[in-house]
Amino acid sequence: MSYFPSTGAVAVPFPIPETLIPEHWKSNKVCVVSIIGKSSHSGFTSKASKFNNVLDAEAFQGVSKELKTLVNKGEIECYYDGDNNVVYLHHTSLHDTYRLSAVCEQMKNASEKELQGLWQQEECHYAKCMLFLFQVSHLIVISHPGSSFDTTYVRLFRILDSIRVKTQKCVQDQIASLGVSPDWKYNARPCSPRVLFLFEMSTLEFDSEEAVDNSAYRSKPQKISTVKRLQHCMEDQIYKILRKSRVITNISNNSLFAVPANQEFVFLHVCENEAADPVKFFLSQLRENITHTVGPKKGPSEGQVRFKEFLWQHIEMALTKGFDDNVGRHQVAAHFELAKSETWFNLAGRLYAMFFGDKVDAKLQPHWNTLKSLLETDRRFSENRCNKVLPLAESAYQENLPTHYVTAYHLSKLAHAKKVFTQLARGPACDKYLNQLEESCDTFWKNGRQLCEETSLTGNHCVNPLHRTDDDIIAPSLSHLPMMPHSSQLKMVAACNCGRRIEDKEDPFTHKVANFDFYEKLKETCCGTLESYAFPVFKPSTLDIKAATLAFTSPQTKVRAPIRSGDLEAIKTDLTAATQGMATLSLALSLSQPGSSDLFVANNHSNCSPLPDQDSVSNPPDHTDVQSPASPECLSPARQHSTTEYLPGMIHTDSPAGLLPKFPSWSLVCLGKSSIYNHNQGLEMPGFLPGSNFLLPWDVTVQAERDKWPTVGESSSKRDKWPSVGETAVKKGKQKKSSRGKELVEVSLRVYLGEEYECPRGHRFCCSGPEKVIKVSSTSSVKDNANKLVNLDMPLYCPCLHCRSSKGYMAQMMRIYIVTPDGPLQVSVNPLVQPAPHPCPTFHPGVGEEIDLTPASVWVLRLPSVYMGDEGPYTIPSDAAQLPACRLLKGTFNFKEMTSE
Repeated sequence: MSYFPSTGAVAVPFPIPETLIPEHWKSNKVCVVSIIGKSSHSGFTSKASKFNNVLDAEAFQGVSKELKTLVNKGEIECYYDGDNNVVYLHHTSLHDTYRLSAVCEQMKNASEKELQGLWQQEECHYAKCMLFLFQVSHLIVISHPGSSFDTTYVRLFRILDSIRVKTQKCVQDQIASLGVSPDWKYNARPCSPRVLFLFEMSTLEFDSEEAVDNSAYRSKPQKISTVKRLQHCMEDQIYKILRKSRVITNISNNSLFAVPANQEFVFLHVCENEAADPVKFFLSQLRENITHTVGPKKGPSEGQVRFKEFLWQHIEMALTKGFDDNVGRHQVAAHFELAKSETWFNLAGRLYAMFFGDKVDAKLQPHWNTLKSLLETDRRFSENRCNKVLPLAESAYQENLPTHYVTAYHLSKLAHAKKVFTQLARGPACDKYLNQLEESCDTFWKNGRQLCEETSLTGNHCVNPLHRTDDDIIAPSLSHLPMMPHSSQLKMVAACNCGRRIEDKEDPFTHKVANFDFYEKLKETCCGTLESYAFPVFKPSTLDIKAATLAFTSPQTKVRAPIRSGDLEAIKTDLTAATQGMATLSLALSLSQPGSSDLFVANNHSNCSPLPDQDSVSNPPDHTDVQSPASPECLSPARQHSTTEYLPGMIHTDSPAGLLPKFPSWSLVCLGKSSIYNHNQGLEMPGFLPGSNFLLPWDVTVQAERDKWPTVGESSSKRDKWPSVGETAVKKGKQKKSSRGKELVEVSLRVYLGEEYECPRGHRFCCSGPEKVIKVSSTSSVKDNANKLVNLDMPLYCPCLHCRSSKGYMAQMMRIYIVTPDGPLQVSVNPLVQPAPHPCPTFHPGVGEEIDLTPASVWVLRLPSVYMGDEGPYTIPSDAAQLPACRLLKGTFNFKEMTSE
């Protein structure tokens, strides 16, 4: 048997080159048979492989040879049996196992959305291929891999019938010039194709004696076999399904296809007719040869004979008298027409180009959109469902909303709305409507409901609507926002620099407000007239200044060992060296002026003591280990090397050399003479808890000339020259003489110290040791002394006794009180604060030296309210186990002897 082409089937698109069609075949009228449907679960065969036995040729070779690439693209295989005038078309799709496995291999890493998009695209292409085949075929064989009718075809057939009617005018325009008959042109197809149903599996076993039970050569009619009865029952069921769904009607010309009324149109395979597994097949053959199995083969050959007979009865009818599948009372002539092979190939080529060409006809595009919409039933259901659920989700977002809220609250409400949506919504449109929900909620929030995102240094949000402040850079995107300061509407109670006045303090949003602005404002009514120490601050040389850009080091990479008692002197030495090193820096670096140099400038503060002589520096007296190793110079700090960049935070041990802050975060003021403090009454200041307003005595022994310091029993007027604070005594011992030959005696002087803690509610108290509040006797006398304050690290935070029963506020060390005696003693302070566990740096005032205090005076050192580092503020730790690491390091209080000339 000759066939076209000589090597097997070819893949279309049409038109097939005319050189492949022999001349004597071009004038033959052909019957077109299409094979569609689904294949069995085998990767070695296809649903068209069984037609090879019908053709007695290996026409359809599955996925082998050069067709593999084209078949995997979803094309159509074409085989032209010229001797029998039959054209076979085999449609491949994702319903074929071998192609589905190839696509799955390519898409194994694809997302669910990508797979869904691929399936929708393939489903639309599959429907268009089916419509094309129903327009050009006479017979259509629908293959089923199982033994039951796939009812999903009913929906597809109804959709194709609807689109066929809509596209009929476009098809008529395409075939008008091909010389087809008027009826063909009017119906836009050669006939209403006859559909046959092929089932590749059955629950029945093959019986060779029943295979030809009604054949003509039997002498007597036999009873109908079980297979035949099953086929007839399936035909009745399929016919009823198609009629009730109005896929087929009495007049076949008006239907998508027809089924024969008096011929079999269902074929059921009851045996294995092909080798689905080659290995299994060859093992079976080998086993038969070894056991010398003799006898005729049963099953495959008989099954193929039956299928060939089943198919050819319809092909022969099509090639002779055609199909007339109209039924009913009123007979209507059925339209059926065969075309010459040359005409049919040209016609198929035009229709294929119209259906699948790169350029889509503008008249066809709306119909393809309709086809896509009808096929995507799950998407249309999902669209309707999501469209109904979307308002419910939006209402869930808007329920119980405050007038203004921050991003975190917005996101939490949005998450709740999405949860409501996903609980009710279904299908592939969920992602699209989730995006709409997010956009809708964002628009609702940004339409005047945004709350300021700024957080205070204590962790509270600003309660004002989104706004800008005076410090913000004016940008076009912020110009519409109102101008107002940040406010959390939370107030604390705090005292001023000297501690004699308490006021409400706004929750600070910057360390400038926390450490400077609040106290600077109270200077007008309280501390402005007091003597104060001038801490080093940035002094600009131009109006164009900016904060310095610091290279931050993450806590994971910056490792700092905890500070030990032996390291304090090293820290003090480093701070002094860093400040003295600033004197060698040139101001010309920032002012672009040659020849300038920075020198220490003497401070005109009247309270600073004179410079010590060389002997006192090189030979310090032998006292306790808390003394300073050298007498500091009472000098103002050197000017920074940059007068255009300032330190954005506070000075600490990791701060770059030469940068100073714009304002001081520390305060040191003198309340007056030491006589204003009464050790029997304590500090007369508001806010102190009862009995906790007393300072602790610190007795210091120094040497003084006897003629300037009388003994205890003397009542000379010289005693009035050196008034003591508290008890003062001259100790008798080995007599020594000064460099001037004067007799020296040991004099005991008393210094009063106090470290005040202040809680956010304004409660104040002094401690005598770590977390030990001062207690007084019934006679208002203090039991403790200041040894622990001098020799131990003191915690920066301490629980407030008054607030412990309610909210448990923590009090922070805010002030240090020093009452200096009048005598040959120079008291100084050098505070070092570590506000958080390491690797937190150590904060200091930036003086680089100890600060000398004037004798016979009451001094108050106010500590920062917030410790601002390079990477942000160090606030009170939330973990109570870290509180002991927040401390004021020992070595804050120091003294040295003073000699009189």
